[in-house]
Amino acid sequence: MNATRGTSVGLAALGALALACNLDKGPVAPRASIRADQVAAAVSSFVCDVDGATWEGDPDAAVLHVLAPSGVMRVAFNYNNRNNAARNPITGQLTGPGIDMTCKLAQGTHAQFVAVPYNGVPSLLAGLANGEWDAAFAFDQTLEPPGITAAIPHIAVENTYLVRGDAPFQKVADVDAPGVRISVAEGNSPDIYLSHTLKYATLVRTPATPQALDLLRTGQVDAFAGGRGPQVIAFIACCGGRLLPDNFLIANLAIVVPDTAQAHSSAGLQYIDEFVDWAKTSGLVQLAIDRANQGGTHVTPPLPLAQRIAFLQHHVTRLVTNGVLNDGQGNALNVKLEGALRKLADGETEPAMNKLGAFINQVEAFRAAGILSETQSASLLEIARDVVMRAADPLALVGGVR
Repeated sequence: MNATRGTSVGLAALGALALACNLDKGPVAPRASIRADQVAAAVSSFVCDVDGATWEGDPDAAVLHVLAPSGVMRVAFNYNNRNNAARNPITGQLTGPGIDMTCKLAQGTHAQFVAVPYNGVPSLLAGLANGEWDAAFAFDQTLEPPGITAAIPHIAVENTYLVRGDAPFQKVADVDAPGVRISVAEGNSPDIYLSHTLKYATLVRTPATPQALDLLRTGQVDAFAGGRGPQVIAFIACCGGRLLPDNFLIANLAIVVPDTAQAHSSAGLQYIDEFVDWAKTSGLVQLAIDRANQGGTHVTPPLPLAQRIAFLQHHVTRLVTNGVLNDGQGNALNVKLEGALRKLADGETEPAMNKLGAFINQVEAFRAAGILSETQSASLLEIARDVVMRAADPLALVGGVR
């Protein structure tokens, strides 16, 4: 596929010259100007080169008002966590799961976006306070600090301790002992979690992961708390050490939005939830993980069937709002989805899936008639067919983590 590049510009140039990535046409000037006080000190370059299916979100005005209030989606990335993004130290270019997902999100939203990089959670939260971003790839959605609301999680990350080869620790519980010092990147998921759960050991916080690893290398701490990704594997290769076999936390990473956005509409968060569900179902999240070569990372479990059907309802509503479907056509789809939800609530799974099968047939008929495009219909059918497939799985009826 043809790669699309995002452009890196400094703060001084952003007011008049800010460039963003329009996934349909390549880098172009944003529709609305961006004031210098609306963005961080710099935005990073990136390349949209991930293959796979294309999502069509059919955003309405309410969605765009939340996700791109300035006319451009400003997406923040904590590149200290490579499950979100990594930054080339020479070129500044961002890569990683967050970039791959945002490229597909922006393409399906027909919106330009700029990537706003932060080296750690503290600076990302400072950017939140300054109004520098509209959405962010950050940390575990259950550990979120005040001021943000998380979408459904997309990546689950194993977190454990890295210790010296001759350390006495054999399992996670052994590390929480008097006199033990643990290095951790300040503000990340392990830091937030361990701050509330450690009873005896002491946390030693550093601005970012490399400094935390260096404390272990120089013998200033007894363990490093974090994931099992490339940075840790590289440390073991060069400096020795071993990872403990169990985990103290499975961090479920999610896209977050400022609470100020939620105050005037939930449309943006619902839209992101729907996109994330599609990204997990279509294989995009797994592809992004594979491209990043991240160890100890996997796609989060699917949501309850009823919640996923509700995503389809939101999408149909936007199609009607945007005039793609008329009221009668929208009702023809929604009545089937509502019927499926009622049957599920009554514990009648097979009749519910029959209703959803009728929805699938109706979408295919609208596609054949040229009412829905190939991409629009595929985005609906990807979710609907997966729900039907999983309906026979008892675990799917309970659902995974939110």
